Amino acid sequence: MKIRNRKIFMGSNTPDGFIGFHDQIVDAYGLKKLYILKGCSGSGKSTFIKNFVKTITDNIKTDITVDWIICSADPTSIDGAIIQDIGVGIIDGTFPHITDPKYPALVDEIIDLGKFININKVKKSRDELENLIYQKKSYYKLAYENLDLARKKHAEIESAYIPAMNFDEINKLCDELSAKTVQTK
Repeated sequence: MKIRNRKIFMGSNTPDGFIGFHDQIVDAYGLKKLYILKGCSGSGKSTFIKNFVKTITDNIKTDITVDWIICSADPTSIDGAIIQDIGVGIIDGTFPHITDPKYPALVDEIIDLGKFININKVKKSRDELENLIYQKKSYYKLAYENLDLARKKHAEIESAYIPAMNFDEINKLCDELSAKTVQTK
């Protein structure tokens, strides 16, 4: 059995905030089952996703492809996995890519990892956790503000270069390269 792993993004952080396509996964992949994980940071969503996929791939006898959904805020983190060959997906459905069932009880199922949190242990760190949650929210806001500043600077640079560009020549070069590429196949 061969496992083909592909990495994909289902969303992006932009100057306008997070833009995602998580709500389109079921239809785009034709899934029979989509598990949507809910839970706070550190509740084990990424680990659950990895273990879920490993359990499936360890028990399947045919070649399959796993599309790993990479986190747009941390490319070392996993936000989900799709195994289209068997019609199953699992995703992190929490902020910033909040996802709710599109076809409740038919395809989508919510799994709440929050119910496995030891409330007594968390309460002992209440002040620290509230501060960290506030900081995380502030950093997201700052990131989106900086992306907006970068977009404005990019527009300024383009406004200086675009009038000096000869797009007829660029299009001609594009056509020539495309023709060469098609001829080599």
